[in-house]
Amino acid sequence: MKMIRSPRRARGFTLVELLVVIAIIGVLVGLLLPAVQAAREAARRMQCTNNLKQWTLAAHNYADSNKEFFPVAANPDVRKVENGRTYRRISWPTELWPYVEQTNLYDRYDFNLHFYQNPNIDTYRIDVPGYNCPSDVGPVTQDQSDPYWRVMGNYVTNMGNTHLHQNAADQQIFTGAPFGVGHAYRMANITDGLSNTACFSEIIIATPNSVADNRGDILNNEGSPGFMSILTPNSSSPDQCRRCGPGTTDPNNNLYRTVPCAVVGNNTEYQIAARSRHPGGVIVSMCDGSVRFVSETVNQNAWTAALSGRGGESEMLP
Repeated sequence: MKMIRSPRRARGFTLVELLVVIAIIGVLVGLLLPAVQAAREAARRMQCTNNLKQWTLAAHNYADSNKEFFPVAANPDVRKVENGRTYRRISWPTELWPYVEQTNLYDRYDFNLHFYQNPNIDTYRIDVPGYNCPSDVGPVTQDQSDPYWRVMGNYVTNMGNTHLHQNAADQQIFTGAPFGVGHAYRMANITDGLSNTACFSEIIIATPNSVADNRGDILNNEGSPGFMSILTPNSSSPDQCRRCGPGTTDPNNNLYRTVPCAVVGNNTEYQIAARSRHPGGVIVSMCDGSVRFVSETVNQNAWTAALSGRGGESEMLP
């Protein structure tokens, strides 16, 4: 007589086993996620570093073609500057366009007109690769309902130890810089050495798709074409601007922690710190073309020395 065998039951996972597997996967994801985020930020920092290097090399190429003069960082009205040229209202990227493969924009720009006039304003509405740091909000514009809207950016020029527009008191304490409003300085003016003097750094676009805040308006001579050493990188003290975005003036608002701001009534009070969304500091290019990461804990004296062109300071960036 044959024995009848009962079919084997397919063995599945028990509830406890499934919970253990899910818990293990959760732990692995928790361990992996920071590594993925760190890798992404490293890639963004690398792109940002490259952008700053390209702008610095462009400034060098410009100087090679223009008797060692750096481009004017911005011009507030109609003014003849040290290089012998008369400028209307303008900002620094315009003169550097040919050196970052934007000759078509440069050829369309009429230097006999202000930036906000046609056809110039149309060139300021075209995003140029290299305007933005990928760690921030990416390519954005101002509010396009504004008749003079422009694209916004993260990179700004070193304007030294004084305000955006210098008054008499500023001129007395100014220790030199590669760039200035209403001024075009020569490489020879940087007596501290190109390797010891900052050239470009970053700011955070405070209010993208808006005209509520000056920071990020790099194409406006009275927006944010430069940064100053009055505040150290990512300072908790507020920038001083003609316009501050909603929440940026309120110490209880989260925005105040990253882009603190105080409204001032005069451009001679205007000051902007180097700021970025990179953890721990900002990326800065030096005038010799090198690029470095500067900690937000940098000593004020070392930071001031790095931004001065002829201060003769002995302190250097760590």
